[in-house]
Amino acid sequence: MSFYYRRKLRKIGKALLEGSEKVHLYRGDVLAREDLNEQLELADKVRAATRDRTTEVTQIEALLNRLHEVLVRNGGKVYPVSSGTDWTEMVVMAAIVAGSIRSFFLQPFKIPTNSMWPTYNGMTAEVRAPEDPEPSLARQALDKLQWTWTYVIPAEASGEVAIPIVSQRVGDDRVEYGLRGRTREPDDGIAGTGLMRGGRDKYEMLVGNTLQIVKVPADFGFEAVMLRTYFPEEAKLKLPRQDADRWRVVFAKAAREGRIRRGPYGPVLLTGKKVEAGNPLFNFDILTGDMLFVDRMSYHFVEPSRGDTFVFRTNNIPGLNDQYGQPSQSYYVKRLAGVPGQKLRVGAQGELFVDGQVVTSPEPMVLNSRRAMDQGYYGYLPDAGGDRYALPLDKEYTVTPGHYYAMGDNSANSFDSRGWGEVPAKDVVGKPLFILHPFTSHWGPAK
Repeated sequence: MSFYYRRKLRKIGKALLEGSEKVHLYRGDVLAREDLNEQLELADKVRAATRDRTTEVTQIEALLNRLHEVLVRNGGKVYPVSSGTDWTEMVVMAAIVAGSIRSFFLQPFKIPTNSMWPTYNGMTAEVRAPEDPEPSLARQALDKLQWTWTYVIPAEASGEVAIPIVSQRVGDDRVEYGLRGRTREPDDGIAGTGLMRGGRDKYEMLVGNTLQIVKVPADFGFEAVMLRTYFPEEAKLKLPRQDADRWRVVFAKAAREGRIRRGPYGPVLLTGKKVEAGNPLFNFDILTGDMLFVDRMSYHFVEPSRGDTFVFRTNNIPGLNDQYGQPSQSYYVKRLAGVPGQKLRVGAQGELFVDGQVVTSPEPMVLNSRRAMDQGYYGYLPDAGGDRYALPLDKEYTVTPGHYYAMGDNSANSFDSRGWGEVPAKDVVGKPLFILHPFTSHWGPAK
């Protein structure tokens, strides 16, 4: 009997000693010196007594009772433990554990753009004709579980719809046209509260003689919505530079037909379609980008390999600094096209050569090199714009030591190492592990 009772007393003593440590940690600076010394001396006696098998149980009981009384007097809200204290401690510990997991094992990541499409989705659009019925409220509520948002934007005036454009003369007899740029502003935050404000992009449309502003989430490619709404046939064309080439077809046809004119706000592209005020100007859904977990652990034991999709920090990539020279604070996901020492080049038919041979793995790189347009892979392009940091692949390029060459699977819509340079090896975070949302065909292990 005394053996089991003594073991019970040791458990009680252990709990009291833990309580004493917490009181010392949280309240030691506000307690009177004599009160704290009394507590610490009793704690030492309890520790010694519970370890000494020759100490009488009655002596242990007395010491435990005295320590409990002192802890009640010194403990404030720390001792005795309340349910509120328990809950707070649990939340704090959960936050610490979650932070540790994020720092060392798994990190959540949302695909922001479509530079890796069709392997991963950024924000994408399902476009309906303006006159098509919008989804029912029940369907919209269900779609929100998939982070899909319906936009039905009414026209603010009546008249022909036109798209503001820019133009520049090339040579003596040729004019090039392009879409007018977007502008960015802060959004209204969560539910319009101003909290956790992000950004949104503003696009201009002309309806009759009225300039109308359309606002969409930042980094959403609204140009694709304009193309699919007002030029659906051209939007179906399978061309290497995708929408960029499709817009060139639109502009060339419009120029022949005299639908590029000077408007009250500059040159415009006339769509040939009219709308009544209050009727839909655009009718589309925005689907969220893929949300995934990034494996932060594996690259501590193995080097990244060519063909891996990988996530990296961008703060040490000068080609991504803003106009004031401030480093980017974003995380990017791209495909690792080349490791140090490998020689890269893009061929005339959109194929990627590594050390003189067309890539044979992984599948997305093979499909791009074959220009498998029916599967969404339009081939590689040798350049991605950029400035003095650009590393185009029209000629063979050798990846430098301590760096990686990154490319997006959606080569025509990816600003990557071709435009801003290489990725320092020290800034690699990890590799995509699992796509956890939304529940589309992409859900499951990441490619």
